[in-house]
Amino acid sequence: MPDPVRLRDLDPSGDRPALERLWAAAIGAVWPVLPAGLDLLRTGVVAEAGAEPLGVVAVGAGDDRQGGVQLLLVDPSVRRQGIGTRLLGAGIERLAALGVTTVALGGRGHDYLWPGVPEDLPGAARFFTARGWVFDDQVVDLIADLRGYQAPPGTLERAARAGVRVELQPGPHPVEEVLAFEAATFPSWLRSFRRATSPVLVARDRGGVIVGTLLVRGPPDATIYTPMLGADAGTIGCVGVAVDARGAGVGSAMVARASELLRDAGTGVCHISWTEREWFYRRVGYRPWRRYHMAKRPVGG
Repeated sequence: MPDPVRLRDLDPSGDRPALERLWAAAIGAVWPVLPAGLDLLRTGVVAEAGAEPLGVVAVGAGDDRQGGVQLLLVDPSVRRQGIGTRLLGAGIERLAALGVTTVALGGRGHDYLWPGVPEDLPGAARFFTARGWVFDDQVVDLIADLRGYQAPPGTLERAARAGVRVELQPGPHPVEEVLAFEAATFPSWLRSFRRATSPVLVARDRGGVIVGTLLVRGPPDATIYTPMLGADAGTIGCVGVAVDARGAGVGSAMVARASELLRDAGTGVCHISWTEREWFYRRVGYRPWRRYHMAKRPVGG
């Protein structure tokens, strides 16, 4: 008789070869293995028969009682045997034990691989839909090749006419003034700014008050997607403008200036993750790269 399938806790280091094998077999034709992405997976459940891993689910929890199913893989040779369903349930149980009350597919918790379920993995979307998940939104990742990048005409000048100057904050860590702006204006990004080890781009009004910020990171190791985007890839993230300063081109000026700085630092492709504002980034030279379906539900729902 074949060995029965049993579940056990994920061992991030010991299970790494099996994770890479499962990834390559299950989705490698569309998404190459992302080693830096696998480094983010710390909590989860492995399904195995004997000593052979057949599937894995990885989950993550944040500080706000929200969590996410970060990755769910089943070896194609054993699909449609209930393994994925068992893993999904076990992963949600792990999140419940961590105090999570709302679980999402994809990006919740402190780190994540994808914002949601990649659109180019339609089998994954069908799997979750068949188990009662409802996709109610879509977000997009965008990219731009910065080699030769030029800000669209008038982008920087418009913000300047409004009395806004855009500058790179010196030093490897955000100053308290920046953290205070995030806490008051974009509290969900505060942890990202606290963890930032690269400079922050800041927009200030005529009085020197911060009205906008973003995180910018150049190569190497700027993104987990370097196997797809190249070792010289960079990122821009957490682009935020205070409500009273919106409509004056501040956000566009910040993204354009950040793109110029990354270009000058030798960045090839720049990646912007998890946004609904595709039109905004198109205006400053970015184009869609990957789309994701979003879904969440109460734990136990």
